Amino acid sequence: MTVLQLAPAPRDDHPHDGDKTGPEPIVALHQRVADFDLSQRDQERGEEAAFQAVLHADAVLTGSFPDTLDTVVQAMSWTGHPPVPGAQLMASAVTYLGSADGQRGWWLHYTRREEGFGEGGDLVHVLTLIAPCSCGTYINVELADEDHLIVLLDELDTEPGAPVDCDYQLRIRASSYADPAHASIETPF
Repeated sequence: MTVLQLAPAPRDDHPHDGDKTGPEPIVALHQRVADFDLSQRDQERGEEAAFQAVLHADAVLTGSFPDTLDTVVQAMSWTGHPPVPGAQLMASAVTYLGSADGQRGWWLHYTRREEGFGEGGDLVHVLTLIAPCSCGTYINVELADEDHLIVLLDELDTEPGAPVDCDYQLRIRASSYADPAHASIETPF
């Protein structure tokens, strides 16, 4: 193994000595930084991440659900939500799918999740169907793919948009795709 040792290049610490037309770069940098509002920059980053979540959500429907969700969810109908770093939540998007009773409706939620750790980790798209339950809570089911959605909706014995019976929620809990949480009593969004 060959090790190269590099000698530091000669530096001119005062390249602008003869040119006094403007402040030194370090002074100009400090002046520039003093004008930044970090909270505004964080808000702008959050808004951009929320917008990107909307774009990703549309792309996931087009690529992974072309015969079902992509045909019924209007492009750009999503509402983006910025990330919540303290809760380790990435930016997300949600769209309303409708309701049979006009009060409690069905929702589609999109986000990304990190799977794996370190360099082997990857960000995956997560699409969750959120349905009202007849007991007053909501059921969350992570959708693996279009076939899973088709089977899920085909098994329902309620009218489209109506709350799902609790016994149905117990049936899907056994599924490897199901989210076992059944504790939400508030409207999801």
